[in-house]
Amino acid sequence: MKNRLIQCFLWVICCSVGFQLGAQEPNDSEGDIRYISDELYTYLHSGPGRNFRILGSVVAGTRVTVLQEDGDFTEVIDDKQRTGWVESDFISTTQSVRELVPSLQQQVLQANQTIEQQQGDIDLLQQELASIKSQNNRLENTIASADKENAELTQTINEHDQTAQIEWFTRGGIVAVISLILGIIITYLPKKRRRNDNWM
Repeated sequence: MKNRLIQCFLWVICCSVGFQLGAQEPNDSEGDIRYISDELYTYLHSGPGRNFRILGSVVAGTRVTVLQEDGDFTEVIDDKQRTGWVESDFISTTQSVRELVPSLQQQVLQANQTIEQQQGDIDLLQQELASIKSQNNRLENTIASADKENAELTQTINEHDQTAQIEWFTRGGIVAVISLILGIIITYLPKKRRRNDNWM
C-alpha cells in the first residue's frame, strides 16, 4: 500500500512537471492512425523506454497518430496533441470498444426504430387480414343462403312439374274416357234409314 502511494505521488509529480514544461504541439496530419488498446490506461514517456520521464497517461481507446517505432516502444501523438512514447503492446490497429459503443448504440437505436416500424406494419396487416376474414365469412354465409334458396326453388319447380304432369295425365284420362263413352253411345244410336227412291 505504501509503495502504491509512493508510485501515485511520483506519477502526480511527473505529470505536473510534464504539464509545466509543456509538450510540443505537433501536427498529426501525417502518420498512421492507431488506437490505444482496451487496457485501463498506459503511460506516455518522453522517450522509447520506461526509464524516460512520464509525460502523463493515455486512456484506453484513445485515438493516436503513430510517428515511428523503436524496439518495444512507439512514438505517438495523442488526442491532447502530446508527443510521447508508449509501449507497442498497447497499440492496436482496430478501433477500440469505447469508440465503437456510440456507433453500436446508434445502430441499435436504428434497429429498434426499424423493428417498431415493422411491428406497426405487421399490426396493420393483421387488421387487414382480420377484415378480409370477416368479409370472407360474410360471403360464405351469403353463398350458403343462396345455395339453400336455390335448393328450395329447385324442389318447388320439381314439385310443380310433378303436379303439372299429374294434371296432364288426369286430363288426358278424362278426355280418353269421354271419347270412349261417346264412341259407345254413337255406336248404339239408331241409324236413319235411307229412302228408297227406286221404282219397282
